[in-house]
Amino acid sequence: MDLSVSPPVENHGPLASRDDLVELRRRFAETGRVVVGNILADAYAQALRAELLAWPRWALVARIDGRHYDFDVAEFERLPVARRAELDALILAEAGRGMQYRYERHPLYDLDYDAGPLPPALAGFRELLQRGAFLALARAITGQAAIAFGDGQMTRYRRGHFLTRHDDAHPTKRRVAAYVLGLTPDWGADQGGQLQFLDEAGRVEDTVVPGFNTLTLFRVPRPHLVGAVAPFVETSRLSVTGWLREA
Repeated sequence: MDLSVSPPVENHGPLASRDDLVELRRRFAETGRVVVGNILADAYAQALRAELLAWPRWALVARIDGRHYDFDVAEFERLPVARRAELDALILAEAGRGMQYRYERHPLYDLDYDAGPLPPALAGFRELLQRGAFLALARAITGQAAIAFGDGQMTRYRRGHFLTRHDDAHPTKRRVAAYVLGLTPDWGADQGGQLQFLDEAGRVEDTVVPGFNTLTLFRVPRPHLVGAVAPFVETSRLSVTGWLREA
């Protein structure tokens, strides 16, 4: 991949200036979630989107018989039609029994993972997950001073992709909050792929339609899902997602 093709990131920094922190913190304290608009400087958000669009190495992730699988997307799409149909049937059967997901990803940062060389905007966001203004903003909004770093993955949802109900709880990762950095412009509510928050009875309490240059923050644990992308959709729901964690 040519790492020089992305638009330049402006010198004034990757995060946009803002004057709404008091209101954002109030809403998060009240509901446990908030959507922050125009989170990044526009040139930086455009650069991140361009790099995600150009990214060549995606893995299709799903569960089969209770076990997680990463399928190289290029190899998966070269499988004979009958074999792909067989795997599709197993994936959907698993969804009928419980927790399931089907989307494409590539890890960006975690304590035990090295993504290797990245194009400049993605490399910059990886640094923001380790130190600096992004973590400071997250602490200010959530009120959680113990946030030490964030992990992250690039995600791509295409037609038929989904993520069923779960709450992000993990016994050892010390997750304080989850985030979704939306990098998808011009996405309609009828295209699916919406982040849906559920109440204790499993009813939809709130819905976030995919957007561009938005940051959705929410407490962990919190029941939520990503609805299936509609079968007529030709574009991709692009984002960087992950968790903000204590040391």
